[in-house]
Amino acid sequence: MKSANSKIRVLLSEGSSNSARQSLYGLGRNYTIDLVDPSPWCQCRFSSLVRRRIHCVGIAKDPLKYVRQVAQMVADKRYEVLFPTHEQVYVFAKFREAFGRHVGLAVPSFEAIKRVQSKAEFAILLQELGLPIPPSKIVRHKTELAAHDEFPCYIKLAHSTASLGVQRVADVKELKQTISRFQNSGAWTEGQEIVIQQPAAGRQAEASAVFQNGRLVGIACADVLATGIGGGPSLRRSALHPSVTEHAQRLGEHLNWHGPISLEYFYNDATEQPVYIEANPRIGETLNAEISGVRLCDAVVRIALGEQVERLPDATPGVVSHNGFVVMIADAYNGATRRELFRRLWNHWTSQGDFGSCESDMTRLREDKLSLIPATAVILRLLASPRSANSLAHDTVDNYSLPATAASIIDAFPADALADIL
Repeated sequence: MKSANSKIRVLLSEGSSNSARQSLYGLGRNYTIDLVDPSPWCQCRFSSLVRRRIHCVGIAKDPLKYVRQVAQMVADKRYEVLFPTHEQVYVFAKFREAFGRHVGLAVPSFEAIKRVQSKAEFAILLQELGLPIPPSKIVRHKTELAAHDEFPCYIKLAHSTASLGVQRVADVKELKQTISRFQNSGAWTEGQEIVIQQPAAGRQAEASAVFQNGRLVGIACADVLATGIGGGPSLRRSALHPSVTEHAQRLGEHLNWHGPISLEYFYNDATEQPVYIEANPRIGETLNAEISGVRLCDAVVRIALGEQVERLPDATPGVVSHNGFVVMIADAYNGATRRELFRRLWNHWTSQGDFGSCESDMTRLREDKLSLIPATAVILRLLASPRSANSLAHDTVDNYSLPATAASIIDAFPADALADIL
C-alpha cells in the first residue's frame, strides 16, 4: 500500500522538448518524476526535479519498440501516471484502453486525435464546425502545387513538429524550393497531403487547454510578441480571449476531448475574433500559463488519476515570459552573427530589451538550479559556432518528433500489439 507521505510517480514520455522542460516546472516537487528519452544529453535530464532518465529508442526511429518499452515500465507498476509531453501522445491514444488498465493516462480517443494531429484533418474539422480558418486547400501532388498562384502563402506538411514542416513562400520559385527541400529530406512524398494556406490577419496568439471527457477544465491564452524558429513563439504575454474559450469548448465537446490540447491562431483586437491556423493534441509550452495562475500540468495528472477536476481560474493577463536560451538558438538559426549573439546574451544578463525584462520559461534557478546546465551548454556552443544552430535544432526535434512515416506505422499497428505486455 502506498505511504501517505510518498509522492505520485509520474513518467514523462520524453525529455528533449521545451514542452517537457516546462511541464517539469508545472509539476514541480509535488511528484516523483522520471522520463524516457533516447539522448543522454536531453535537457530535462539536467534538472533537480527529475529522479532519472531511462534510455529508450526514439519514436520516429522505431514506434513499436518505443511503445513496447514504455508499456513494460507501466506493466511493472513503476508509475501511477504516464504523462505525454509531445508527439508520443499519438501512440498512447492508439493503445489508450490497454494503458489505461495499468496507469493513469489523460489522452483522447485515437479517432479524435487523428483529426487534430494532421494539419490537413484539422483544417477540414474547423470547416465542419464553422470555426474561422484562413483560406486553405489540401493537395497531394506536385502538379497541384505548381498550379497554385496566390502568394504569399504557407506550405504545411500534414505531419510536422516544432514548425519545421511549415514554410512561408513568396512566389513560385520559393514554392518549388520548399517542395524540393521537403522531398529531399524525406518529409514528403508524392501523394501525401499538404495544406496550402493563405496568411491570416491579426496578432499571433496561442491557447493551451485541458479537458475532462469533453468538459473544459482550464484554458490559458497568450499573445505572441516575438517568434523564433519556424515562427514558433519566443516571447509571450498572457491574455484573455473569451471567443477562443468559447470555440475551444465547442471543439472539445465535439471530439469528447480528454487531456490537453493547444491551439495557434491570429487574433483581431478590433473584432475580438480569432482565425485558427494549427492545433497540437498535447500539453504544449505551459510556463506562461503556470505563472499566470493556471496550473494545467497539475490538472492533467489529477485527471489521469481519475479525480473530478473543477474549472481552473482564468489567467492573469499581462504576464510576460520568454523562451530563454532557446531564443539564442532561433537567432543563430536565422543567421545571427557571434557579435549579435553576444549582444542578446548581454541584454539578458543586464535585464535589458524584451528578453531581459521578464521571466524565463526554460532556465529557472530558484526552482531548479540544474536548469543552468542546458542553457550554458547551448550558449557556449552557439558562441563557438553560430552555424551549429541548424543541426542543434533538428537533432533535438528528431528525439521527439512524429513524422508522417512514423504516424503511418502507428496507424497500421494491430489492436493487440501490446497484448503480451499489458
